[in-house]
Amino acid sequence: MNLAIDIGNKRIKVGLFKKNRIYRFLYFMNSDIENFLFPLEWKNFKIDRCGICSVVPQLNPLIEKKIKETFKIDPLFLTYKICGIKLKIKNPKKVGIDRIVNCKGAVEIFGYPVIVIDIGTAVTIDIVDENKFFIGGFILPGPDLWINSLKNTALIKEIKRKKSKVIGKDTSSAINLGFEYGIVGAIEKIVNIVREKFGIERIILTGGYCKKLSKLLNFEKKIRKNLTLEGINIILNEN
Repeated sequence: MNLAIDIGNKRIKVGLFKKNRIYRFLYFMNSDIENFLFPLEWKNFKIDRCGICSVVPQLNPLIEKKIKETFKIDPLFLTYKICGIKLKIKNPKKVGIDRIVNCKGAVEIFGYPVIVIDIGTAVTIDIVDENKFFIGGFILPGPDLWINSLKNTALIKEIKRKKSKVIGKDTSSAINLGFEYGIVGAIEKIVNIVREKFGIERIILTGGYCKKLSKLLNFEKKIRKNLTLEGINIILNEN
């Protein structure tokens, strides 16, 4: 069995894989890492390999220690060099490893060329071309950053997340609508530009907000919420 761990900006997601399927899944907040313990039953599973995709390097030693103590194995921290996908960009070291892992997962599961949209703390839109090269992408503020950026203004004390109508009748609903149509509009604009330039029709959504926003996005797409974990598992099986 493989253990896949995705250390994101706010949350750490953990998937235990039997071959290509997630057998167990859990997540916890980065702020809880000191007190986190793997479930007792997981110690009974034969875990052969562990791969970690991390965009928060300062948390790496803590999670590594917990893995060694619990499962008696050394985790593999993923880098662009071992992900099995070619990068056609100037400085691969400066690309978030989660973006590369997402593209690796999308390519192996769905094929290429492909557009991969990860909607989490940030929104990343990445492209793999017809030659199976990762060629870069776009980064936007995610839903929480979008909404919370307005909380510091003097007149806005509270923002309630609720279903809005066509036009906002109060501050909260106006902000929610601005978020929904603004972020959706930005994603659709970028996708349209990429499709026109590269002729890519294969689009994959992932990340914590992918299901919610998928209903608002006006293009054909497939949803794979735990694509990063699946990408980690695929890379482990190839190394």
